[in-house]
Amino acid sequence: DLFEKEGLYVHRASKIEEGEKNNVVGIIRNGRVNFVINTMSSKENTRADGFLIRRVSAENNISCMTSLDTANALIKVLESLSFSAISMNEMGK
Repeated sequence: DLFEKEGLYVHRASKIEEGEKNNVVGIIRNGRVNFVINTMSSKENTRADGFLIRRVSAENNISCMTSLDTANALIKVLESLSFSAISMNEMGK
């Protein structure tokens, strides 16, 4: 809800037990995400799901963060970067 409120595109995924095609594990395995933020919970069933999400992310070379503080820090760094292309002629070479 927060991401949508901030104007970001959000694709909602089914719960893991609802079948793999449209759940978060299936989406990761199909290469439809570039990054995963998976926060921890003390509930038993969500801990097992979280482990599976993190494992599948690692197996598919998808970066996964487990802390919102760390994710927020990464976002701030990315926001501060600016990218530009400079040709070799502009550099005087």
